Amino acid sequence: MTLLDRFRPPPPQNHPDPAVRLAYVAELPLSERDLIVAAAREDEDVRVRRAAVAKLLDPSVLAVIARDDAEASVRDEALTMLRDIALDSFEGVDEAQSIAAVDALADARTLAQIAKTSVREAVGLRALSRLEPASDSHLFASIARHAALEPLRQAAFERLDDRADILTVAINGEFKEIAMAAVDRLADREDLEQVVARAKNRAAAKRAGAVLRDLDERTAREAAELAAVAASAEMMDPEAEGERAAREAEAERAREQARQRAEELAAQTERAAQDAERAAAEQRVREEADRSVREAAAAAAREEAAREAGRRRQADEAEARTRREGLNRVTQLIARASALIERPDLSLKSATRLLRDVRAALADVPPLPSRRDYDEVVQKLKAAQAALTPKVQDLREVAEWQQWANIGIQEQLCEKMEALRTADDPEAVARRIHELQEQWRQAADVPRAQGEVLWRRFKAVHDELWARCEAHFAAQASARMENLAKKVTLCERAEALADSTSWLQTAETIKRLQAEWKTVGPVTRGQEKAIWERFRAACDRFFTRRQDDLTKRKALWAENFARKEALCVAVEALAGSSDWEQTSAEIRRLQNEWKAIGPVKKSRSEAIWQRFRAACDAFFVRYAQRHDIARAERVAAREAICAEMEALAPSPPDLSAASAAQAASSLQPAALPQDDGAASPDVPESASEPPAGLVAAVRGLRSRWQQELAARGVDRDHAVVLDRRFADAFDRVLSRWPEVFAGTDLDPDANRKQMEALVRRMEDLAASLKGGSPEDVALSPTTKLAAMLKEALAANTIGGKVDVESRRRAAQEDVRQAQASWSRIGPVADDAKRALSERFQRAVRQILASGEAGRTG
Repeated sequence: MTLLDRFRPPPPQNHPDPAVRLAYVAELPLSERDLIVAAAREDEDVRVRRAAVAKLLDPSVLAVIARDDAEASVRDEALTMLRDIALDSFEGVDEAQSIAAVDALADARTLAQIAKTSVREAVGLRALSRLEPASDSHLFASIARHAALEPLRQAAFERLDDRADILTVAINGEFKEIAMAAVDRLADREDLEQVVARAKNRAAAKRAGAVLRDLDERTAREAAELAAVAASAEMMDPEAEGERAAREAEAERAREQARQRAEELAAQTERAAQDAERAAAEQRVREEADRSVREAAAAAAREEAAREAGRRRQADEAEARTRREGLNRVTQLIARASALIERPDLSLKSATRLLRDVRAALADVPPLPSRRDYDEVVQKLKAAQAALTPKVQDLREVAEWQQWANIGIQEQLCEKMEALRTADDPEAVARRIHELQEQWRQAADVPRAQGEVLWRRFKAVHDELWARCEAHFAAQASARMENLAKKVTLCERAEALADSTSWLQTAETIKRLQAEWKTVGPVTRGQEKAIWERFRAACDRFFTRRQDDLTKRKALWAENFARKEALCVAVEALAGSSDWEQTSAEIRRLQNEWKAIGPVKKSRSEAIWQRFRAACDAFFVRYAQRHDIARAERVAAREAICAEMEALAPSPPDLSAASAAQAASSLQPAALPQDDGAASPDVPESASEPPAGLVAAVRGLRSRWQQELAARGVDRDHAVVLDRRFADAFDRVLSRWPEVFAGTDLDPDANRKQMEALVRRMEDLAASLKGGSPEDVALSPTTKLAAMLKEALAANTIGGKVDVESRRRAAQEDVRQAQASWSRIGPVADDAKRALSERFQRAVRQILASGEAGRTG
């Protein structure tokens, strides 16, 4: 043991002060069984042992204490706990524990009380079996009259042998079956007459009267039979006639007396029945009065409950504020700890105080707004504690000499404790004593010699003041009553919610009530089981109804899941369709149908939704890319035309052709669908003769190509490459078999001549509009100007202005016709076509420009 350990205060269970040990035992939870058993069996103070016994729920340990403890009050307390366990007065006590408690008891009256009041048949029968029939017959009679359970009453009655006990059960029995069974076992006339006159149970009195009537009738019959026998004997003996007459008279008197007794008994039975009816009527009147009183009390209780609800709402708001304030305080403590831990000049006092605050905060974390806040705060406090502990240890080892300073602190604590002698509030004194004890523990590290003197001084004043604070502990009894009232309120709230159909909201409310139930302390002994069963029954009723509703909803969820799965199959079948508009409308209709279907099981909802959504998204992604897909298809169509054209006149591969093919393939999109196109003739590479139908095939390919060009929808890069590719293939075909295309619309020479004719025509027309002939192009500007003036004068003098306008309109019509004819001309060599196109376009622009100039002039 180190020097510091020697001066540390002992643990609470080993503290030399019995009051400290008593307070420690009072605060121990029931789950700390070993500590409670140790205190109950080993502590030297009677009060501590008695308090520990009051928290024990182990029948075997209680039986040992009830047998071996030296103090009678501790033994009595152990017997009381065994009785309460046998009667199931505590929450969580099972049947086996109750039976074990019965086996540990030996007092006959206690066992009889358990048999009469127990609500568990096995426990009651075990208690009944522990009684001795010979010495405890009156207890069996009491159990037969008052036991709460019918099997216990029957078992106790079957063990009765004494006539007086059976008569007592018949007269005083409150239960019909037992009272009538007791009447059936009575044979003495006086006993039956007492039952008729005094029985509390009307059915028992009637049964006794019937038995008496049967007995009188049987007696009368026996007397008549005897008289008949005597008469027959006297007929044989004439001398006995006088005696026979006397006997008949005697028999007649006996019959008359029996008849009178029967009438008296019937009248007595009727009076007893009338008395019982009057008593029942009086009882009904009293019950009616009691019901009125109860209704008035219930109305007052409801008003009080409404007021209590208002108070609870205010308490809830106050609790919410308290939680926020607690979070702020703990957050400030964590921030302060973080700042101090990083300081290089941290003192032992500051570190110790901070560590103590952190430990106190960890030990008593205030209520916080949420569980997440709680976990985060606890984690940060533990981290701060882990960082502070080695620092404090190092500082303490360096500054052990500062322990002498605690002597002054303890002297101050002694003075404060002595100052409490003048205080009048015992509760404040008890609270202050606890505070001073805590401060004393914090300053307990002092030199041993001075510490013992100060401790004796402090403890003497503490013992003196604590004797005055016993009333503070008596207040705990009233606190139990308050806890009972709180739990009754919780039961009423749970019962009010038991028939609710707001499943989620009510379930959360009941769970909060259950959590609040756990926070309420213990209640008055003997009320624990009843109040707990009431609360649990209300909760079980709601959750059973909720489970039944959940079963129905699961069936509905399964049906909805099947419908949604069918929709998934339908959408997946449509996901690859290219009928864009019709498929889009159908999928939107299926989506609306999906929305109309109810919910499914939560664990399967996300998966089925993702499946449906994935199928819808697969189509709509393709729908969004439909133009790209169409463009790819058109590129593929042009690719097919080019391939067919290239197949008509294949050329041996060279570097330039390979480069062109590579460029074309780099521009072609990946995974494009290939169109087979029209069937092309099978032309072997080495064939010298043109294939049959070559002109028709080329004309058809060129027509298809022009249709594709008219359709457009191909990006510029692909268009340029494919145009070049088609043109190259087309030129190879024409250049390979020019004699085949001679004289057709595909003959390049004939087409070139048509172009030249159109070019000359347009150039002549342009020159005529300028007022000259083609030969005038070589004239000087002065000569051109003079010719123009001459033409203008002629037009002004002879009205030729109108004729010029007609010529211009005719020229524009010729341009349109020429452009249409130009577009219909077949293929021409590129060089020639380029030069002729430039001349044609230049002439057309001149003609159009002349027309515009004429209109503006």
